[in-house]
Amino acid sequence: MCAAKDKKPGYDSEFMGCYLKIKLRGEIDHHSASSVRTAIDSEIYQKKPRGLIMDMSAVNFMDSSGLGLIMGRYSVMNELGGEVIVTDPNPAIEKIMNLAGMERVIKIKHTKQEAIRATPKVKGRRCTAKKPADK
Repeated sequence: MCAAKDKKPGYDSEFMGCYLKIKLRGEIDHHSASSVRTAIDSEIYQKKPRGLIMDMSAVNFMDSSGLGLIMGRYSVMNELGGEVIVTDPNPAIEKIMNLAGMERVIKIKHTKQEAIRATPKVKGRRCTAKKPADK
């Protein structure tokens, strides 16, 4: 049936300058978050972006697993010296994110243009994030 196909979780990715843009789609719940998390982490470690833009415009439902997905990518990017920007969450998802206090550590923007303005300009073409300091 077509309706089930529309709700299939997943994401698309695009490299924009030194930022990896992930466009999440569908429902982010316990069942979908694990596979999406693994795939995104693989791209992050392979491409080593300076930042991750998580476009939420095509996400129609998110529970606490979605919060974990976002915060986990924040931890990965923080480890690599990068940042996370979330764009265009619907009002219900933004409310969940704000109740969890995510706006204190993650930039939440409402348009792609706001997200692009929030990314620092990087001279040159080198996009490898800073390596974490040795302990």
